[in-house]
Amino acid sequence: MSTDRLYYNASALDALEFAGTVTDIRLDSKDATSQLWQLSLERTAFYPTGGGQPHDLGTLTAVSRSGAVLEVPVERVEEDETGEVWHYVRKPLVQGTEITGRIDAERRLDLAQQHSGQHLLSAVVLRELSASTVSFHLGADKVTIDLAIPALTDDDLRRIELAVNREIYADRAIRPRWVARDEAEAMLARGDLRKLPEREGPMRLVEIEGIEHNACGGTHVASTGVIGSILLRRTEKVKQGTRVEFCCGLRAISAARRDFDLLRQTGALLSVGAPDVPSRVEKLLQDAKASAKELKALKKAAEPVPGMHNPER
Repeated sequence: MSTDRLYYNASALDALEFAGTVTDIRLDSKDATSQLWQLSLERTAFYPTGGGQPHDLGTLTAVSRSGAVLEVPVERVEEDETGEVWHYVRKPLVQGTEITGRIDAERRLDLAQQHSGQHLLSAVVLRELSASTVSFHLGADKVTIDLAIPALTDDDLRRIELAVNREIYADRAIRPRWVARDEAEAMLARGDLRKLPEREGPMRLVEIEGIEHNACGGTHVASTGVIGSILLRRTEKVKQGTRVEFCCGLRAISAARRDFDLLRQTGALLSVGAPDVPSRVEKLLQDAKASAKELKALKKAAEPVPGMHNPER
C-alpha cells in the first residue's frame, strides 16, 4: 500500500489527530466545474469508504511561512486500486505541504461503535443460532446484517440481544494485529477464523477477546464496553435469509428515546398511559370494526326491495 494508515494499529479513538505531508494532488475529473481536488498523504488516519463502513470526515490544516492558517474540510475519502488513499477537498494544497489532520471524533466514535457492534452481534448469532452473516450495511440512519437463516422469532431476538449486551458489559478487549497468510490459513483450519479475504500477503485481524478473530480493515473501539449497548430493532425476510436492523451506543439511546416519545405522544392522544396503548388501540379497532358492520347492515336495510311499488314515484 502507498499510504501509511495510522488507524490500522490503534483503536478508533486513539487515531484522531496526526501530522503528515501532501504527496500528490489532482483535480477530480468527476467534479471539475466546482474544483473538487484529491489529495494523497504519506500517512493518514482518515478511513476510506470500504468493507461496508463509510469514510471519516474532518479537516487538514496547513500553516504558511507567513503564519497564515488554512483549514481545509475533508468531504470524502476513497482508496484506489493501488492502495492509495485520496482525500477530497475544495481547496488545493501543493505537494510537499505539511499538514495536521484531525478526524471528526463524534462521527468516528459512531461508526466504530456500529462496526464493532456488528462484529460482536455476528459472532453471538453464530454461537447461539449457528447462523452466519452474509452481508453488512452501515448507513447514516440504520445498520443491518443479513443472516443465513430463514427466520428469527421474537424469543430469538430477545435471547440474542441479551447475550450480546452481556458481552458488552464484560468489557472484552478488541485488538487489531497483523498475521502472515500461512498463519491465518492455520487459524482458519483450526476454526479460530471464520473466513479469509482473497488477497496475498499479511492481513489485519481484529480480535474480540474470548469471542472471535475476524479479518477486517475497519475502525474499532478498544473494548466491547465502549460499544455501549446494542438494540435489535426489527427483522425482515430477504433473498439470502433474514435481515436484522440494529443500532449501537449513542444511536441506540437516540432510537430508544424516539420510540418512547412516539409511544408517549400516542398515549396522550388516546388519554391513556404508555403501558395501556396496545389495549386501547385494540379496543378502538374492535369498535371501528363493529361500527363498520353496523353501518353495512343499515345500508342494506335501506335498499329498496326489487319489484315493490314506490309510492313516491
